Amino acid sequence: MQKPTRLFTSFVRSLPPSQRRTLRRNLLFVSLTLGLIALLSIISSANAAGGAYAVDDTGINAPGECNIDAWYQNGRHHSSSTSVMSQDCTFKGLPNVQLGAAVQHSRDEGDSETQLSPQFKSQIFSREDLGLEMALAGSAHFAFNRTHPFDGADLNLPFTYQPLETLRLNLNAGWTHAYDDGEQNHRWTWGTGVEYDLARSLTLIAERYGQQGGEQAWQAGPRLHIGERIDVDLVVGRHLTGERDQWLTTGATLQF
Repeated sequence: MQKPTRLFTSFVRSLPPSQRRTLRRNLLFVSLTLGLIALLSIISSANAAGGAYAVDDTGINAPGECNIDAWYQNGRHHSSSTSVMSQDCTFKGLPNVQLGAAVQHSRDEGDSETQLSPQFKSQIFSREDLGLEMALAGSAHFAFNRTHPFDGADLNLPFTYQPLETLRLNLNAGWTHAYDDGEQNHRWTWGTGVEYDLARSLTLIAERYGQQGGEQAWQAGPRLHIGERIDVDLVVGRHLTGERDQWLTTGATLQF
């Protein structure tokens, strides 16, 4: 079996020159981000969240623990990009609820937008003997540069089934409310995902997700585990509707 670093190097060399340049910019962003969030680990001990992936699992942080996620997404064919940083914590006084918030800055064809999204997740069912878990998750979105700050909300029911120690299957069913060009839309959402631990330091992740009457897309990539506290994601994705845009995402998670 090849080492994870050799697999990663082979993957990078197989990319076209334009995607290799995008990957270098993404890795630079993650390096700078890790330098910032590593300072927090000195003063703060959580399980990694889903990071840049859209399909959520049922895991929450242990009481008193937190995680920070940061990722950068760059569109392949259009001048669009998205930067996100989020933090989630489980407090000892609320051991069954994970609370957090995410800040997202997006650019698309010269236009930009910044959003703040408070979020929560609570595990509501667990049967370790069957490998089944269910959670309830939700978030609200507020835009900084719009006349109507409230931009939408999401509710989601993540299910996780773990038939093997190295394999996890995730299923999401939810609802979203959003403003689209000033018009309010309500849609059902869905998603399926798989996580497979290929090695102790490498997990392979793939997912497909969509909305009723809206976008559908897939994402996939490796997750490298650097020690016990840091994960690094390299994700490629593509829309399955509209212009079928593609993107490359690089992200990192710090557990503390």
